[in-house]
Amino acid sequence: MLGLNNQGTVMNMEMNRSVCMICERECTEGIHILSQFICTDCEQDICRTNVDDDLYDYFVARLRALWGEMVRLDTERSNGSTLS
Repeated sequence: MLGLNNQGTVMNMEMNRSVCMICERECTEGIHILSQFICTDCEQDICRTNVDDDLYDYFVARLRALWGEMVRLDTERSNGSTLS
């Protein structure tokens, strides 16, 4: 399976087991986003979930961790660039 790394370069996905940030199961297939992992099943469930579904709020809550990491990294990058 192919995916994109942080620089947008296509790479082979790791075949070792990772713990999904949504379902917390160990899986071999899925996507790595920053330091987080989302298994293929959860990725598909997220894409199919309607905002009216009961699971929608659960997915939003779990994905907030990823958003928080993105904001933290952006802040660190901005602070680092102003110190140069």
